[in-house]
Amino acid sequence: MPEKVILNLGCGTIRIPGSIGVDCVPIEGFADVVWNLDKFPYPFPESYADEVWLIFTLEHLEDPFKVLEEVYRILKPQGKVFIRVPHFSSCYCWGELTHKRAFSSGFWRVFSGQDNNARRYYSKAEYSVVDLRVKYFLTYPPIKWFKSDSWKPHWEKFFIVGRLIKIFVSVVQFLIDLSPEIFERFWCYYVGGAAEICCVLKAEKSCDKENL
Repeated sequence: MPEKVILNLGCGTIRIPGSIGVDCVPIEGFADVVWNLDKFPYPFPESYADEVWLIFTLEHLEDPFKVLEEVYRILKPQGKVFIRVPHFSSCYCWGELTHKRAFSSGFWRVFSGQDNNARRYYSKAEYSVVDLRVKYFLTYPPIKWFKSDSWKPHWEKFFIVGRLIKIFVSVVQFLIDLSPEIFERFWCYYVGGAAEICCVLKAEKSCDKENL
């Protein structure tokens, strides 16, 4: 059975085991392919990858819409793209000069084929959501990031205060999970904003479907 093909686009200094790291900077030990992700098409054939990872990458690029179209082209049928992006309410959102945009929980919907999406004429790419979560705090390490609710903030060393803050964070996260849309619409700024959006999308295409 052939090995799974994993692309880590905008890899920086994050090494995902078994992946091909891609970055515009030739970072030794991490970037296997040097490529500007604002330049299309990417140097990979159609239906090439089983997984594509975009870990805090989309916010640095000029056209995330075009990037996700290109990722769709590269993914195999039912392949998955793992995404982490800063939430629009986050202090991390505009805290870095290289960030060009931030995101809400509905950023992917232009690619949805569900619910008679009125904007489907924008693209032939179609994704469905495997999982999506607005995260109140950043989760580390990046490996197994989506299923991890753990974090190691600097205040954990303060036993009592740290425990109280951890309870507060857990309660806020529970309320966000009930409805990310209500959180974004009505009360995200009252708790200092959310840190990030963690999302897993699946490429809805068959082997005989015309690619982009």
